[in-house]
Amino acid sequence: MGTMLAPAAAFDGSNAPGNREPVHVSSKLLLGALTHSGVNAKVTYLFGHSQTETDRLQRQAKMFGPYTRRLFEDAGISPGIKVLDVGSGAGDVAFIVADIVGRNGTVVGIDTNAELLATARQRAEAIGLKNVTFRLGDVASASLDHDFDAVVGRCVLFFIQDRLTVLRRLVESVRRGGVIAFQEPGNATLSASALPPSPLLDQIWHWVMELYRKTGMDLYAGLRLFSLFKQANLPDPQMHLDAAVGGGPDWPGYEYIAGLVRTILPRLVEQGIVTASEVDIDSLADRLRDEVVRSTGVVTTWSFITAWTRKR
Repeated sequence: MGTMLAPAAAFDGSNAPGNREPVHVSSKLLLGALTHSGVNAKVTYLFGHSQTETDRLQRQAKMFGPYTRRLFEDAGISPGIKVLDVGSGAGDVAFIVADIVGRNGTVVGIDTNAELLATARQRAEAIGLKNVTFRLGDVASASLDHDFDAVVGRCVLFFIQDRLTVLRRLVESVRRGGVIAFQEPGNATLSASALPPSPLLDQIWHWVMELYRKTGMDLYAGLRLFSLFKQANLPDPQMHLDAAVGGGPDWPGYEYIAGLVRTILPRLVEQGIVTASEVDIDSLADRLRDEVVRSTGVVTTWSFITAWTRKR
């Protein structure tokens, strides 16, 4: 059984901006401190910066790429525009945007992780993308152009403590009428679940949520997008919720779920939540697959909440 789109309460997007001539990007995105205007905008990236995390991000892109693309299309990302991708990582979101804006559009990706950006540049070169550039920098302090037609991000505000300061900064970089679109974890809004119930999946979800609680992560980051947009003086955002759903022996969700556990395993052990031997990470995906397939079950992953609006 392949991946299916979970039912989503979706609203109509605004009209897309018109096409325009290519806009060239300046090279002003610089690496800066983690503060802006004296306000702490600290980034806490719980998942680290290992090759394991790079692999997880690319696996996540395959699982959730169609959902992210739908967000951007609903929001009005269209050919010929200039887009800022925040927290680009290995480049997956930037590549979706680049495909939508086309050769006459421009995408600038920014991230604080030099290794991930090197991967993103290599991937862009390998597939011949000419309309994407990646810059090393922190959005809380880097010098940004102020003529973007849109700013987008996936799973980035979740890790920023002072999201409002950062979002206001990003809004300043967007033209009047431009798009602001983000996709953030639903976490407590819709938990990972299975039918029939999967004891192993329930255990995995307990590990993840317990780590988030112990490290002070916001379990309602996705739902907070509405109030966050309002505090940034933006119009009411349009929103929907997505989760990947699947079953059967070939569904990639088992590896995706186990991949997150692999990434956070050192933190799980450090926080005393579980031991490495109890997790048995090398067999986790196979054990989850066996448990679900044996019961002819179906699984829903953790969810993502999307929000988009236009700058007044």
